[in-house]
Amino acid sequence: MTPLASLWIGPLGGLREVRDAATDLDRSISLGVQEFAALSGGITTTRLATPPRRLALSWSAMAPAEAGWVEALARGVFGPGPLAVIDPAARNLLDGGQSQGYGPRAAYLMSGWGTLTERADRVITVTDPRDNDGIWLLHPHWFGWPVAPGLPVHMATSLPDVRCAFTFYTADQSFVGEAGPSSLLTAVPPAGAVFVLPRLILRAWTGTKPLGPALLRMGDPVTADEVGTLGDGCPAMTVTGYTDKARPPHRDLSLTLVEVRRTPR
Repeated sequence: MTPLASLWIGPLGGLREVRDAATDLDRSISLGVQEFAALSGGITTTRLATPPRRLALSWSAMAPAEAGWVEALARGVFGPGPLAVIDPAARNLLDGGQSQGYGPRAAYLMSGWGTLTERADRVITVTDPRDNDGIWLLHPHWFGWPVAPGLPVHMATSLPDVRCAFTFYTADQSFVGEAGPSSLLTAVPPAGAVFVLPRLILRAWTGTKPLGPALLRMGDPVTADEVGTLGDGCPAMTVTGYTDKARPPHRDLSLTLVEVRRTPR
């Protein structure tokens, strides 16, 4: 299998591996917390409900071919974006709530006879499903999760009554292949695939159960004991900063990106 030892970045359908390892990788999140102090001594705070992910990378003595790719992305040669980014530190590409079996409910699509519900504590539950009912895990921005040729996709789930499946699509959302179901699933995207839609396939049960954690990763294989790893997400990102210091034949580059979002569903 192909390990995810480096950054994959590019426009949809054009993800490319940047083999030069970044000398600095900053994934800090700006929480957007503001603090207010009343004259009476009370303290209140406000914060963004879901702070946007940010990424800052820098490379020293980057090879010309790699540097040219990063420059092209920064200059918008392939269009204004946003870009697909899979960084080497990401261990679970599901959003945080999806990785733990939590809401929002809009992050899931139920097909079949069962009932999918978000409780007051944000836990997602499934009631009275039948065999082969499906739950699609939805990407917050794109039609699905971006994939790259030759980069394996892996998925695992925690419930014994749930199995994983993949459906692959082209850029125009045409079906191009599928894999699974399996409780521990690995697949290589078929030729022409740009997106993967992960799906949970249920077996029949009576009553209500929490959906439970799930894990989606590209590159490194998944083991069952990793299910429950907090999701980093796979956000659509746009370039907000770029520096280029030439040291022929190499260049020192830095790139900063921020998550872009659609209006919440």
